[in-house]
Amino acid sequence: MEAGDVLDGRYRVEEALDQGGMGSIWTATDLETGGSVAIKVLRLDAYTQGRFSPAERARRRAELLKRFEREGSILEELNHPGIPHLLHRGYLCEEPYLAMEYVDGVSLREFLDLRRPFPFDAAISLAVQIGEALGHAHACGVVHRDLKPGNVVIAFGSGAVKLLDFGIAYLTDPDATRYTALGATPGSAGYMAPEQLRGQQDISASVDLYAFGCVLFELLTGEKPFEDKVDRNKDTQHLEDLPPRLRAINVGIPEELDDLVWDLLAKAPVDRPDTTDEVLAVLQGFLPKPGDPAPDPQLDPDPTTPYRLRKSPVADNRGTPAGPRAPSRRPVRRRGGWLGRNQFAGHVALARAELLADGPGERCSELRALLPRAVSDWGGRESVVLDAQLACADAARLDGRTADAKGLYEDVADGGDPSDPLVLEAQLGIAECRVPDGDLTGAFIGWRTVVREVLAFAPMPDRLTRRCREMALELGESGFETEVAELLSRLSQP
Repeated sequence: MEAGDVLDGRYRVEEALDQGGMGSIWTATDLETGGSVAIKVLRLDAYTQGRFSPAERARRRAELLKRFEREGSILEELNHPGIPHLLHRGYLCEEPYLAMEYVDGVSLREFLDLRRPFPFDAAISLAVQIGEALGHAHACGVVHRDLKPGNVVIAFGSGAVKLLDFGIAYLTDPDATRYTALGATPGSAGYMAPEQLRGQQDISASVDLYAFGCVLFELLTGEKPFEDKVDRNKDTQHLEDLPPRLRAINVGIPEELDDLVWDLLAKAPVDRPDTTDEVLAVLQGFLPKPGDPAPDPQLDPDPTTPYRLRKSPVADNRGTPAGPRAPSRRPVRRRGGWLGRNQFAGHVALARAELLADGPGERCSELRALLPRAVSDWGGRESVVLDAQLACADAARLDGRTADAKGLYEDVADGGDPSDPLVLEAQLGIAECRVPDGDLTGAFIGWRTVVREVLAFAPMPDRLTRRCREMALELGESGFETEVAELLSRLSQP
């Protein structure tokens, strides 16, 4: 596609705007109305050239075309002011394109980078509009799967928010065709839910709620919940670490919002809010009211405009006016009457921190006492329960209670997915338990089996990789230096 091309005798291409996940974005003029439209064209060459064989290029090309066609079909079904309307679908030679409503505005990514900290009223106004667009998509059976600031645009003048790029959207209809991700996990680093990062195929709208929690965290604090560290990348943190509390960063943030974001960022989907309606019920209580002053310093665009300048209160999804500025305390989400998974995960994190700092102690004992109830309420294969069992097993092994440790490791390993990092960590723990028993050959064989699985991961799981290295050093000192050398060198590569 080039400037000056006329598509289907109606849309004259003007200039390139951006490169999206699967396509490039252009502005065009609608020759019938004189108005501006956005054109998204599939960039087939960018995804099918390179080292691939002709057969693989053909397969990738066919899949990209199907994904692009699905995006057009999805946009035809969605009808919400927060989602750009699809105007036309067509081809320029062999390149498919979508003509869509053009939004003259700025991306939320650019806006956030210029405004830190972000004004509170503007943050809430943006979040509510994003949530309403997400809610409509979910009601239509569409999971966006790539919510991030770069896929949100705020229109100049009106301050209206638009949710863009449904190129990797997932349909919850069980009969919908599933497409692979051409070798990559669908989504964007820093905003993917744990189940997305694990490559789980059967996902739900809860992944969008997790991403929404990441966006809301950044809107309210000016920071992302997790950033890459020298020894721990953000994907690992999204999988394993609890996020900071909002009020630990800014004590002025209302507790209701602190609790909401905490729940949105829960590791397990069951611990997140059930729907966007539940999220909006909290956020709408903090919206600016008609007649409120504009943000200071002034924003352009100003997302508070739809609320400050409205003539009557914005109705919520039930058709009743939005609540007062000080909503009632949001009930704490609990499962089973004692702890939610996120709270239980906090105990696991404290126990692991204690193990690293001082060895087994009070925190590990507390976790061991909670473990039977967690197994009873959630089952032994729940990821947070498996992680707790591993922490308790590590504590027992370091305390010299090898038999207890081996039993806990076996509970995790038996019947588990052999490619699950937690299961592999349990298998490594079993191998570690053989060392004090004098079975060094068995320990080496167990270590070697786990390492070969770990090397197949991209990237390799940080914690598991670190433990493999530590055991390699122990095995080397026990007479297996030559045997572990080659695999250890591969583990040590960045």
